[in-house]
Amino acid sequence: MSFNTIKNFFWTLKNQKSIKNWRKRNFSPPSPEFIKHQIIKNNNLENCIWIETGTYYGETTNLLAKISKKTVSIEADKKLYNLAKKKLDPLSNVEILFGKSEEMLSNAIDSNINFENICIYLDAHLCQDHLRNTKTFGTEIDATPIIREMELIKKFLKEFKNVNILIDD
Repeated sequence: MSFNTIKNFFWTLKNQKSIKNWRKRNFSPPSPEFIKHQIIKNNNLENCIWIETGTYYGETTNLLAKISKKTVSIEADKKLYNLAKKKLDPLSNVEILFGKSEEMLSNAIDSNINFENICIYLDAHLCQDHLRNTKTFGTEIDATPIIREMELIKKFLKEFKNVNILIDD
C-alpha cells in the first residue's frame, strides 16, 4: 500500500462523520470545517497577512497562523474573544482584536499595509455559536456587515500586490 493510499484512508476515517452529516443536510451551509480549511489553503498567497473576521473558537485562526506570516482575527463576542486570546496566545504571529468587524477591519488592514499580499476571510455573518446553540449578534437582517466590510476593503486594494477575499456564511 502506498503512502497516499494510507493517507487518504485516514483522511476519510477522520472526516466521515462530517461528510455524512453534511450529505444529510443536502450539502447546505455550513460546510464541514475541513472543507473550509482546504479552500483557505488553496487560496493562500505568499508573503501575506491573513485577516479573519469571526475568530469563533480559533480553529481557523490556528490554521491561518501556520500558512501566513501574520494573522489578525477580529472577534465581537467577549467570551469567544477571551477564549481565543488564551488559546492562541502562544502563537507569535497571531493578533486577536476585540470588536465588530465593521469597526475594526479598516484599522487592521491599515496597520498591515507593509505586506506584499493580503488574504481576507470574512466569516462573521449570521452569527450563531453552533457549539452552544446560541445567537451572538442580531438577526439575519441586521447581523450581516458584508456590504460595509467590502466597502472598507475596497479602499485598500491598491496597497497590495495581490488580494484574495473569501466569504463564509
